[in-house]
Amino acid sequence: MLDHAGYRSSAQTRPILPEGGMPEDGGEFHPRCREMAEAMRDLLASGGGVRFADLIRADFTSAEIVEFKEAAAKLATELSTRQVSIRPDLLADIIDKARQAMPNRLPLPRDTSQTQALTLAWGRYCAARGALLVDPWPGQRERCIAVLSAYLDRLPIFPTIRRAVVAAVEETLPRVPQ
Repeated sequence: MLDHAGYRSSAQTRPILPEGGMPEDGGEFHPRCREMAEAMRDLLASGGGVRFADLIRADFTSAEIVEFKEAAAKLATELSTRQVSIRPDLLADIIDKARQAMPNRLPLPRDTSQTQALTLAWGRYCAARGALLVDPWPGQRERCIAVLSAYLDRLPIFPTIRRAVVAAVEETLPRVPQ
């Protein structure tokens, strides 16, 4: 009989891993299930399907494949869909977008969502900027700056930032002789 008097017990708690790899109440996935999900994602990204032989080549045993395949497939699907949240535009972003003047890339700083009114106002600025590039004359240049100012007035930004954007954009507008 072994004497366990000289051994220390560990205070480390070990995770309870679910059968079949899938957690029932929001717990952890089995580590091999996660690895299989990553392998499945890689196989699908390479343009092929996921076959039993592919998983064997990826160093999974047949027992692991039988146990974890369903849960890993669900996890692979969840991992492959990304949640994309749009970062609010910073001052440099606002200036770049105003200089480029593309209708589908309107500057939206923090606490601003894209509305129809903003989209129309931005479209007017893009049209004015395009008209200035096609037919540069002093009135077009002034109109372009005024329309940009009108768009920026709709945004929740400080007047100092508005003036900085207008000044930065004004530098890139074609110089028109009087």
